Amino acid sequence: SSSSSSSSSSSTGTSAAMWVTVGASPLSEPTLTNVTCTPRRSLGACNAPRSAGRCARVVVDNAVAEAEAREVRDLIEWLIQESWGGGSGPPSVVDLHQGSISYKEQFVELAALMEFKQINFTETQRSAYHAVRQSLKGVVARQFGVPEEALLHDMTFFSHINGSKEAKTVHDEYWHQHIDTEQYGTFEYTALLYLSTMGEDFDGGEFVFDSESEAGKAGGPEAAVEPRFNRLVAFTSDAENPHRVERVSRGVRIALTSAFTCNEEKARSIGEAFPPKRPEPAE
Repeated sequence: SSSSSSSSSSSTGTSAAMWVTVGASPLSEPTLTNVTCTPRRSLGACNAPRSAGRCARVVVDNAVAEAEAREVRDLIEWLIQESWGGGSGPPSVVDLHQGSISYKEQFVELAALMEFKQINFTETQRSAYHAVRQSLKGVVARQFGVPEEALLHDMTFFSHINGSKEAKTVHDEYWHQHIDTEQYGTFEYTALLYLSTMGEDFDGGEFVFDSESEAGKAGGPEAAVEPRFNRLVAFTSDAENPHRVERVSRGVRIALTSAFTCNEEKARSIGEAFPPKRPEPAE
């Protein structure tokens, strides 16, 4: 039940120009805005859309199968609960490829934690995760005009932001603006799948595209998006789309970041999901 009034932000909401609100019901079709590409040559099939000036940002509701979205949301809530609440600050990060999870002020090996807690992933959880990741790839390929077989998975990770926690370290300050190509290098397209709904599961936490980067590079128009369960925000990852997240003031905001690249070397370096426990170092 992801219903909420469409009367936009609460009084504590973002000051940024609102683009897409939670809405009383999901968007019936994608909402896309073209932005001027930051000049840069991309690898492989990712270059054609960029060289043709087809940089953009898009919001798609009911982005993946609802049952699979619920399954991965429940998976993350379960893992955070099993890791004693995850990180000490507001954001906890789970990367099922690196096999890592936030615990207090560090990352720990997920397989070791699960062995300690005597828990395992179910086949339903595994298949839902793989299906969601594949579905997102299809949506991004269609929206940005890249052949699906040429679009490769880059990093994929979950963020769980708990509004009741205080930032302890600089890594906890999730609200700073950034540009994905500067932060992650190989991203071509960034896809953010929301697994909770603003105004229902949490307050604050709007996603904001800024009109320029902190270094003064021009981005597209300022635009804020209110997260909603199974809503996808996808965009070209360079300086045309500098972005940030407003602070979460209440509740828990869960999102899956799934990035795509045409860099084959980077794609090969992303491990399989659900890696087994690493062997103990020999004495």
